[in-house]
Amino acid sequence: MRRVLLPAGAAVALAAALVLAGPAVTAAPQSHAAITITSDAGFQACTCVTEGNGTASDPFVIGPWIISAPSSGGWAVKVDNSSGAVTKFFRIDGITLSYDDLDPSHNAVWLVKVTTARAITSVVGNLVGTGIRLDSVSNVALDSISLNKMNGDAIQVNSSTNVSIVNSKLKSMQNGFHAENSSFLEIGAGCKTSCNDFTYDDLRGLWLHNSHDVTVRYLTTAAEDTTAMYLDGTGTYNVDIGFSTANASGSICPFGSGGATGLVTDTDGGIRLVNGTHNNVIHDVTARGNVAQDIATGGDGVWVNPCTGVAQPISPKTAPMGPGNVFANLCYSFTNIPNLPAPTCKN
Repeated sequence: MRRVLLPAGAAVALAAALVLAGPAVTAAPQSHAAITITSDAGFQACTCVTEGNGTASDPFVIGPWIISAPSSGGWAVKVDNSSGAVTKFFRIDGITLSYDDLDPSHNAVWLVKVTTARAITSVVGNLVGTGIRLDSVSNVALDSISLNKMNGDAIQVNSSTNVSIVNSKLKSMQNGFHAENSSFLEIGAGCKTSCNDFTYDDLRGLWLHNSHDVTVRYLTTAAEDTTAMYLDGTGTYNVDIGFSTANASGSICPFGSGGATGLVTDTDGGIRLVNGTHNNVIHDVTARGNVAQDIATGGDGVWVNPCTGVAQPISPKTAPMGPGNVFANLCYSFTNIPNLPAPTCKN
C-alpha cells in the first residue's frame, strides 16, 4: 500500500477510508505543480511523495505525476542539495511532462549536489528544454527514460560520478547524452541486446568530454549532423565502447527551419576520438559516417555545406587523439587512423 506524506488529520481519515474500501487500486497519474526540494522538510512540503520513509532501504518516491507547467525557473522537478540539507533518500518515478518549452537552458528534471537519489525512472516528455540534468551528483540509476525532440541535451551529466542508464530512448536537437568532467558512467551495462537509443539532430549522440571510466554497451546512435559518438579531451580515458552502432548522416544546412543551425565542424562521422583522448577501447562496433569518416582521429580541417557544396576551411582543425587507444572487431569503410585493424563487416 502506498504511504503518502499528509497532515495528521488527513492521514487518519485516509487510513479509515482505505480500511473500508479494501485493497488499493493503482490510479492513473494525477496532475501536480512543478516540484522544488532544497531540504528534508521539502519532501513533506511538496505534497509530492507517494510512498517510502526516506531511508536507504525504503526511499521516498516522487511520482507518478503529470507536470503541466514548469516552475518560474524552468524546471518540472528540482532537488537541490547545495546547502547540504537534503539527507533523505529518494527516487523519482513516473514523471510525465505535458508542456512545451523551447528554452534549452531549462531542465525538466534537475538534481544538484545530490548523493541520496537512488533512481530516476519512467520520465516521459516531448519538446521541453534539457531533459535530465545532473550537477555534481553521485550514485543514481536512470531507467526507462523517453525524451523526444528536446531543445537542449536529452541527458546532461556535469561533474558527476557513478551514473547509469538503461532502457532509454533519447532524441534531442542538441546532444543525446552529454557528459562533462564526469566519471564511472555506465551506459547499457548489463544489457544483452540494444537497450539505449540516442538520436540527435544538431550536435552529437554521445559526447564524452573530459570524462573517464565509462562503459558503453548495446547503444544505438543515429541521426543527422556531426558525430554519433565523440570522445573528446585528455580527461577522457578508460572508455570501453562495445557491441554498439554509431551512424551519422553527415552535415545539415547551417540554417534550417525556424533559424536552427547545424554545427559547422570538421568532425562529422560515426566515431571521432579528438583532442588527446587516450587509453580507450573501441570494439565490436559498426560505425557509419556515410558522407564522412566512419571512424577517425581528430578533424578533417574542412566542413562541406551540404546545401551549397561549398567547402569551408576549419582552422585550427580539431586535434587528434592521444596514445593507447585500442580498436578491435570494427565494421567500417572509411578511416584516417593509421594501421586500424581490417574491417570485420559480415555483409
